[in-house]
Amino acid sequence: MPTYSDSAEATTAEDIVMAVQGDLERTTPLALSHRIRPTGEAVVKLTGDLDIATAELAVSYVTDVIRRHREPLTVDLSALDFCDAKGLAALVRMAGFAEQKDRPFRLASPSSALIKIMRITGLDRRFSFSQIPALHALPPR
Repeated sequence: MPTYSDSAEATTAEDIVMAVQGDLERTTPLALSHRIRPTGEAVVKLTGDLDIATAELAVSYVTDVIRRHREPLTVDLSALDFCDAKGLAALVRMAGFAEQKDRPFRLASPSSALIKIMRITGLDRRFSFSQIPALHALPPR
């Protein structure tokens, strides 16, 4: 059985840390914005990566929108580049908070990759989905 020296293990661990830091630097930051449609519905747009680094920020932002607006909420995922397990958990937490506040909660325009992950995990049955026409025409808040 081969043995590894402390310096070899340190170099390997160092390499892993450097690789993870490099990956984190390459991730797309999450941009958050929301609009209120003429119907009163709040639409939150997530742009970039919803992942371990951004999930808490996204939950905080969306729960704040839910607290301030009494109408249904839709989360627009059309510009979401990536979503990991923490991101999926964040979406579940957002939906749970909306339910606690008795607000309808929908997801709009998820990518086919995200839909596939939701189907595999069973989360596609957890969420309502919708299409949002002409979101770009509404001014951001």
